[in-house]
Amino acid sequence: MKYEKVWKKVLNPDEKVEYEFSISERYRKFMMVFLIIIIIPLLFLDSSTRIVFVFAVLAVLFYFGFYVKIANAYAFTNKRVLIYQGWIATGIVSIDYAKITDITAEEPFFEIIVTKSGTLSINTAGSPQPEVVLKHIDAPYEIKKKLDLLKDKT
Repeated sequence: MKYEKVWKKVLNPDEKVEYEFSISERYRKFMMVFLIIIIIPLLFLDSSTRIVFVFAVLAVLFYFGFYVKIANAYAFTNKRVLIYQGWIATGIVSIDYAKITDITAEEPFFEIIVTKSGTLSINTAGSPQPEVVLKHIDAPYEIKKKLDLLKDKT
């Protein structure tokens, strides 16, 4: 498991992770390349902007190469959905399978063409809006199927 340290903090003794995932790697790589291409003109302005370019490239590489992956961990256990967000300051959302009313998967045109990713929305009783929206994940329809199977087991 990639996020074993995270799940050790929050899992109950009789609970185990059935499936874990995060933001799509293809999405993260696309955003790194896209943003670096956008900031390339800084190289050609003057010598003082080159240092800004270097810091901007480092910031983009850190954010999409490290932070986004570490700070967004999602898991389906044998009892609930776990959404862990953050790196230094963290938070977790937990949704018991019995509370889930609707699960929606979407693959918008641009995302499916460019990053092969999509969105999974999870709704619970008592709110017209989805409580959890997991954006830029790989194969949202396949992940929805896995969640449906786990939800039906309970």
